[in-house]
Amino acid sequence: MTQKNLKKHTLLFFALLLTMTTGCFRTPDFLKSTGFFNEPAIIVSSNYYSAIKKLPQELQQKLPTEVVFYTSQQATDASISPQQFSNIAYNKLSLNFLWTGAQHDLSVVGTTYSNMPSAGQTATHNGTELIITSEFSQENLSLLAVLDWEETGSTDWLVSYSYKSLVQEETSSRLLLIRNVRPNAILTATVLSASECYGNNCKDFTGSSLSEFLEYQPKY
Repeated sequence: MTQKNLKKHTLLFFALLLTMTTGCFRTPDFLKSTGFFNEPAIIVSSNYYSAIKKLPQELQQKLPTEVVFYTSQQATDASISPQQFSNIAYNKLSLNFLWTGAQHDLSVVGTTYSNMPSAGQTATHNGTELIITSEFSQENLSLLAVLDWEETGSTDWLVSYSYKSLVQEETSSRLLLIRNVRPNAILTATVLSASECYGNNCKDFTGSSLSEFLEYQPKY
């Protein structure tokens, strides 16, 4: 048995001992920090798998390998329910994930859908999905998964964003990471990948090509 496996088995024995002495099992924080007892991701949408497939290997490795599936009827351990997604995204998510270069670094105050309505804008809230329709476009934000990206105990969201022009053949999409979700704070999203299409001509952006497209380096 290797030293690494011996350490894991020792930690597991300690955890089982806690179970026998207390009658219940909650993973201690110091065990979570070892990476042996990582919390599973809560998969909200089956689109999660196709969305992460194009990510660079170093980002895929940051995703939890164990998952559980969510339905709106079940309770979760997360302090913020996935059903709150559409309201929080509408009122608290800065739209600076759509901006490139120096514009991305501007203040995020007042940059949410609720603060910056487009002409004729209507918002449809479906719990884990937000649909924004205006005179010239439709935007969709869909919650794919709830996870702990950096294993800090925070609630992080993996989100799919898509844009469709209603006046020309133009579509685009983003895979977003929203860290440390809190209902009363302005949230920002990190772009993990992007796609731009004009008719049937599509370009995907990940890794170094994503940085060139955004004109800044996303902080993973």
